[in-house]
Amino acid sequence: MSSFEFELEPVNNSSGYGFRGRVGKFGDVDIFRDVRPVGGITPKQVVLCGPQFPDVLFNGGAGGVPSLDGGWLRVDGTIVDMNLKVNGVRKGSRWLEMKHRDRDYTYGIANKAVELRRGDRSITIGRGKFVSGIGRMRAGCVQGEVDATDLAIAIIMETVDTSALSTLGALFAAPATFLFGPRRDGGTPC
Repeated sequence: MSSFEFELEPVNNSSGYGFRGRVGKFGDVDIFRDVRPVGGITPKQVVLCGPQFPDVLFNGGAGGVPSLDGGWLRVDGTIVDMNLKVNGVRKGSRWLEMKHRDRDYTYGIANKAVELRRGDRSITIGRGKFVSGIGRMRAGCVQGEVDATDLAIAIIMETVDTSALSTLGALFAAPATFLFGPRRDGGTPC
């Protein structure tokens, strides 16, 4: 079984924010959200780029940021089916089930980190060390034989509002989801 660790460094400038880092044998990756208004509207779009990674785009969501609550994910030209699952109000009782082509994923909160699982493979990303003048790093841990698609899905979620997975976030999202449906304000998948 293969395992490795990686770190993502925050990137924050006048045009947007995101993360950048080297992810094991898969090389360099950049995740970026452009916050410059287009036609008076700030885009809710996150893009992941890297020479050995598939094209990944997360778009839409509730509020002013890319969010699980109404957003959508496209990996390598295919929209990922995302379904929020709820099994009570306790911590850890919410998770996201994702299906990309023939792969089934679960994404949820694990201790003080988030975890993407596909079978016996897992990618856990949590808060890393704080670097003065740069910000809070992200520390990733990979268990099992993952590929660039697995990593890309886990990494892009670091710039997406995933509060719908928490009890408080789900409570705030419930009234709007009831009124407008789970796919509001998400734009149209291209």
